[in-house]
Amino acid sequence: MPRPMDPLATIAERLEAWKDVTRDKINRRDSFMVRGQVFAFLGRKGIVVKLAPPQVSEALKIKDAKRVKTGDESDAREFVQIPVLTPREVERAMLWLRRACRLGRSAAGPV
Repeated sequence: MPRPMDPLATIAERLEAWKDVTRDKINRRDSFMVRGQVFAFLGRKGIVVKLAPPQVSEALKIKDAKRVKTGDESDAREFVQIPVLTPREVERAMLWLRRACRLGRSAAGPV
């Protein structure tokens, strides 16, 4: 019987296929960048995304979502952990990742 796919591995695989997205280890975390800007990283219980303030309050309405302090408070955007414990939660996470990636692209400016 095949083992169920790890939902975070599924997300990482999808992100690596996105245009302009690179994966790197930063502070021992698998981080995803667009145009040199970190927009997400893998957390212990989900994916952590960098969002603008209006999106942060919306994301925090998700059950068990929480703010994550990264030590880098250089701008107004914040990191929020979106729980991904089962394969069913992958699509919800991808929605937030698309938003974070778009925000990262616009923050990096034109290339």
